[in-house]
Amino acid sequence: MLNSRPARNELLNWEKTEAGEVQITIQRQDTWKVRLLSKVFYIPRERKITLDALGTEVWQMCTGRTTVAQIIEALSQKYQLNRKEAEVSLLSYLKTLGQKRFIGFVLEGAPQVGRRQGSASGKRWGAK
Repeated sequence: MLNSRPARNELLNWEKTEAGEVQITIQRQDTWKVRLLSKVFYIPRERKITLDALGTEVWQMCTGRTTVAQIIEALSQKYQLNRKEAEVSLLSYLKTLGQKRFIGFVLEGAPQVGRRQGSASGKRWGAK
């Protein structure tokens, strides 16, 4: 896990706000289930998620080139944390971002196969 390289989901739209924080915009899926539910309940077309300063810093390091171990080292030095504290916090945060499909992980030594629209589950990133 420490040698993997987190990479942002290219299908997500995001921007930096004037305050320097990252704001991620998630578009509502256009499936028959969502359309049916939107007739009964209000479901917005998009949702915005704003990351705090630390989350923004981690997000910007998720380029697909920086390893998890390098991010841990950078955070532990900048915020004067011992390595274990930084590791536990970062891994928990990356797990959350991964579960929401905001990021994926590039594994060292894994064959590179161009950019695909689907994942192993057959879903696009960001699809629920």
